[in-house]
Amino acid sequence: MKNIKFLPYVFAFSFFVSCSDTSDEIGDDNQFMKEDEHTSLLISDVNSTTLNFLKPFSGVIEKYQASYSKGAVYATESGRYGVITHRDDNFTETFNVGGEIAHGNHSHDLGETGLAAISFDGQKPTHFKSEHNFVAVYNDGDATLSLFNENSIHNASSPVRTIATGTTAHHGAMVIFKNGTIAVTNLGNGSSLPEEVYLINQLGEVISNHENKIVTSGIHGSAGNDNTAIFGSNTGILVVQNTGEQRIIEYPSDFEDDVWFGALLGTSVDHLFVGYTASKGVYFININNDEVTPIYETSDLFKCMVVNNGDDIMCVTKSGKINVTNVNSKQVIYEGQLNVTMDTASDGHSAVTSNIDVSENFVYVSIPSQKKIVQIELENLSVIKEFLLDITPYQFKVLGVEFDH
Repeated sequence: MKNIKFLPYVFAFSFFVSCSDTSDEIGDDNQFMKEDEHTSLLISDVNSTTLNFLKPFSGVIEKYQASYSKGAVYATESGRYGVITHRDDNFTETFNVGGEIAHGNHSHDLGETGLAAISFDGQKPTHFKSEHNFVAVYNDGDATLSLFNENSIHNASSPVRTIATGTTAHHGAMVIFKNGTIAVTNLGNGSSLPEEVYLINQLGEVISNHENKIVTSGIHGSAGNDNTAIFGSNTGILVVQNTGEQRIIEYPSDFEDDVWFGALLGTSVDHLFVGYTASKGVYFININNDEVTPIYETSDLFKCMVVNNGDDIMCVTKSGKINVTNVNSKQVIYEGQLNVTMDTASDGHSAVTSNIDVSENFVYVSIPSQKKIVQIELENLSVIKEFLLDITPYQFKVLGVEFDH
């Protein structure tokens, strides 16, 4: 969960359509904690190009127009911007939360809310990373990376660079290291999933030694810290250092041959990562001792995410059970039952199901079949508000950023 205190923004190209207040209060509003007034949700629509920009504090929903419908929505590292990829339409665009934020004895003018200055074409943009002030999108259609600086989103002050990764088109993944080099997948002899990972610089030049390479039986999912990247594979968890050194961490002995981590997350603790699979649940991956230990075991996993700046792990099952575990203590800090019925049936990667994201104090759940977003207080899992939309929510993200000075 991001620590959402302020929402930054800057000059953008946007088309404001209308505002409305469509919140449905549950009980007396004065009984409940309020969301920070600068926290917002960016929501894409299944059927149209309309974006909803929801401000939970006021219940106001602003409307903007994306380039295409059914956009995959991501938040940048700072939380200040949204990135919207349109895989089927070969296009990526950005969104600036905008506004002027009072901060002590001064204010931050974050510019105009709406579609921002950075947008670009790319063949089947799919995998997203925002790390070390870089934003990267892996284009599955031609195995290129689109790379740009987060702080250029509002005014395109530095260009989007297209980096050829030196391999054949595939469903790829990458991690950006603090030194600017990139660990990226290589198809190798695979058919759709890549088999290998190597290091490239930002010119696309391979800088790792061939003899360090480990060949796997297929890779999906990646996460990283300043100096280490991990990738999920059926062979084991592939660990790649920024020096090019590689090794495999074995899965627990009770994992069947066809069960492996296809999704990975980083945490606020450099040596602890998270891997998860729907049939087994969620696990810590300790790269210091190569141990894989359970966080939340379930065969009903629906969503898993890092929250509170990577300090906690939130797991949600299809039946609505929620578990939040602290990374440092390994202790459960919240658990219970969400009092909402989610849309969980999925028939593929682009299925229309419930999405979940969090702010500092609230969980937000989309219910596409009812065209609404539900706000739930994290501490006691009380439903606070239901925001009725005039779109069918496809994906959304909570946006916001904290000023440290």
